[in-house]
Amino acid sequence: MRTLLLTCACLAFVSAPALACRGTAEYPEVALQLAQASIAAAAKDALTNRLDAGDVLHRRGHEIDSIELMKESLKILDEIKAQIAK
Repeated sequence: MRTLLLTCACLAFVSAPALACRGTAEYPEVALQLAQASIAAAAKDALTNRLDAGDVLHRRGHEIDSIELMKESLKILDEIKAQIAK
């Protein structure tokens, strides 16, 4: 029983930072918004590629626990959100 509780506590500790990060929820949301956006195909493709690169950077930041990578990925995310809103 003690082992089970310790395992659950460790899982909660490890997953909590990723769940608390806004990028974890916003990358899929923005991808959906971008897919539905009525913008030129070339611009949409460029933004989609940039979004995918930002998402990879974001996931890598979580994997290696790099605040710098996560900040950079959120900057990319915010830039794309601004482009979609235009």
